Amino acid sequence: MPNPVAANVGGYRPDLDGLRGIAVAAVVAYHLELPFATGGFVGVDVFFVLSGYLITRLIAEEMRSGAFSLTRFYERRIRRIVPAMVFVCACTTAMAIAFLLPDELKRYSSSLIAAAFSYSNVWFFDNSGYFDPGSGTQPLLHTWSLGIEEQFYIVFPLLLLAVFRWRPRALGTVIWLAFAASLVASVVLLPEHPAATFYLLHTRAWELLTGSILALGLLPRPASQAQREIAFAAGIVAIAVAVFGFASKTPFPGASALLPCIGTALAIWASEGGEAAGSRFLKFRPLMFLGLISYSLYLWHWPLIVFTKLATSKHLAWTEQVSLAVVMVGLAIFTWHFVELPFRRGGAGAFSRHAIFASGTLGLGALAASAWALIALGGIPERFPETVLQIAAAREDASPLREKCHSHAGSKSFDDTCVLGDDVAPSVIVYGDSHGAEFSAVLGEFAKPRHASVRQITASGCPPASGFTYARRSACSEYNDRMLERLTSIAPSTVVLASYSLTWSREFPDQFWPGIERTIIALRGAGHRVIVLGPVPDLPSASGIPAAVARWAALGGDPSDYSFEQHDDEIHDVEARLSTIATAQGAIFLPISQEICSGSRCKAYQDGAVLYFDNNHLSRSGAQLIASRLLVPVIWPEPELSGMHASAP
Repeated sequence: MPNPVAANVGGYRPDLDGLRGIAVAAVVAYHLELPFATGGFVGVDVFFVLSGYLITRLIAEEMRSGAFSLTRFYERRIRRIVPAMVFVCACTTAMAIAFLLPDELKRYSSSLIAAAFSYSNVWFFDNSGYFDPGSGTQPLLHTWSLGIEEQFYIVFPLLLLAVFRWRPRALGTVIWLAFAASLVASVVLLPEHPAATFYLLHTRAWELLTGSILALGLLPRPASQAQREIAFAAGIVAIAVAVFGFASKTPFPGASALLPCIGTALAIWASEGGEAAGSRFLKFRPLMFLGLISYSLYLWHWPLIVFTKLATSKHLAWTEQVSLAVVMVGLAIFTWHFVELPFRRGGAGAFSRHAIFASGTLGLGALAASAWALIALGGIPERFPETVLQIAAAREDASPLREKCHSHAGSKSFDDTCVLGDDVAPSVIVYGDSHGAEFSAVLGEFAKPRHASVRQITASGCPPASGFTYARRSACSEYNDRMLERLTSIAPSTVVLASYSLTWSREFPDQFWPGIERTIIALRGAGHRVIVLGPVPDLPSASGIPAAVARWAALGGDPSDYSFEQHDDEIHDVEARLSTIATAQGAIFLPISQEICSGSRCKAYQDGAVLYFDNNHLSRSGAQLIASRLLVPVIWPEPELSGMHASAP
């Protein structure tokens, strides 16, 4: 989160406004999904280091002179942080009431309470991963960083005060130990607890402490001009490599966050007690001005992006991205000039300390009270006709057996998996990630009247690809090994492979493609008949397809006419490769998209039902439709059709 103003203590450094401008530009570019800024999320880490530097410099100077006051410190924090946040959150809440469906509004209201009381990071840790598809539809997601900062500044001044008073000579030791402990925790905990490591203070504090180390003079200043220039150049290059080279799949924060944080520290350190000539470009006035409005721009940019995406249910075209950026900057300038500056102003005519504390408490309290009221009112469903609410309710049309039969961490053993259908040995096995859960449930229903049964082997985030693993699901490889070992030792049956192949092939192609082929080879070698399902068309920019269809209907559209744009080239490429692998190994490939899409447009509503329960998983109704058309005729062919499948493996 950008710190609104630079401290004047120790001398104003305009280059830091320029650095702040680079940071906010990176964050906005990343959230606008500009292709060159795949790692723009590290702009927040740049802000953390800057904030730690500027605020610590101010606190330390006052403590050294004996002028520090906790009351005055928090007064300054309120002046700089609260007015703009209350104003933007109030506007965002008005947009939420006008636009969000009841359940979305209740969820938003819960996050608003968290934002008002500075625990957004904890709330989003409990409710949404930053890089998860659904996170892109949370209007206050970006306030997680404000939560980190405010929690840090509750603890850190007290720590400094205690050390300055009782052990001033131990200051460096205490800060370095705190820095090291937080950094080690970030690195060690990331593989097994990525969401907690991303969102919580104890694994992020080291980033703010990086700035504190510089501000407290715990490193010697540059010894020569050459050292300054080299340090500044290295710092800017490090930030650029992170912004342009990182991506959502980069394990983060952990060791990866060292690159932007150390880069920012070098850029700051290079002009300590002098000036690096290279830093002059940071004083480019438009860049500095972007830094001055960075806090308001940060507050505005994300809600505007979210509501635009909810309204359009599609990726933004470049013209829309430019237009949205212009609107963001315009609102940021307005908020900076008419909200930030008046409350920050000191001297005659300024708001008194009492007025600042009272208005801050009243503003945050009003936000929380309005949020509680919206929750108590059930998200005000009366805003929408009953038909719209029924469509939106399709978000609940998932498999009723998910809690019982689906593994959320790849922790189930083969013997713990569910057998659905009739009370007989399973002749069909659905093996997949979460995209297999609904197919398991509906195939179980189709199996029962046929005196057959289906075994469900599904785990969230773990495609049925041998050897597949990644940071957020490090147990996938071991899980798949266990399942394949048992699957290759049992009597031959029909195995249906279902996965979110669009995202796995996009994010982890080097692991997914060899892994899925190894799985098919192993299953076919054990005598199983293998059916490979093609990718499910998805809509990651939407809060959920039921909500998108409901909003369409609320505006007067016919749900049957609703469709969304799909990158058909990508789907066809994935289908072609799956088909090639399946055919080469004697398996059957069934393309799902042909039942839903025509060209680049895909249906989300057929036969009176929404086909999805979120933005990429087929609903139970959708899985039933696909299973009846594609799977059932292959798994249980009618007698008169059996000849068609006699040659199937």
